[in-house]
Amino acid sequence: MAASVQEESKNERTPKKALIALGSNIGDSPATLRAAAERIAGIPGLSVSALSSIYRSEPAYLEDQEKFANAVLIAQVEPWLTPLALLHELQAIEQEFGRVRTQPNGPRTLDLDIIDITGILSTTDELTLPHPLALERDFVVTPLLEIAPGHILADGVPVTREKVTVGRIGAA
Repeated sequence: MAASVQEESKNERTPKKALIALGSNIGDSPATLRAAAERIAGIPGLSVSALSSIYRSEPAYLEDQEKFANAVLIAQVEPWLTPLALLHELQAIEQEFGRVRTQPNGPRTLDLDIIDITGILSTTDELTLPHPLALERDFVVTPLLEIAPGHILADGVPVTREKVTVGRIGAA
């Protein structure tokens, strides 16, 4: 994949809004998500402005595993905290919570995904923004619409329930 990151030049010096999805299905998942949100709030150059309710969802892609707890948060990100630097901070938090990447889409103590950052499109090997699978995942769309109704992704696509096909939200 070609490396490409594009940003809005007119807003280079203003904070950007980042949407981050949180998921867990090992241990006390709701407590893990709350603790992870607090840890994310401690990242220098980032301030959390909203956290969705915690939802229970069916697993996506690899169905033979426990249900997930999921949430989405909104954070204001200072311009000097680049998307890749934010990704690396989130991956470090995943590791702090015991995340081990052994099976794609498999069980995990914590999963943190950047869904969107206002004005930023990225197609690097390490980070694609907006997240290419976000709109098919109910566990992303439902909590995102709770805290950011009418959100339009950086590529101009509105967040709606139309494309949801996996990770259905169910009763807790």
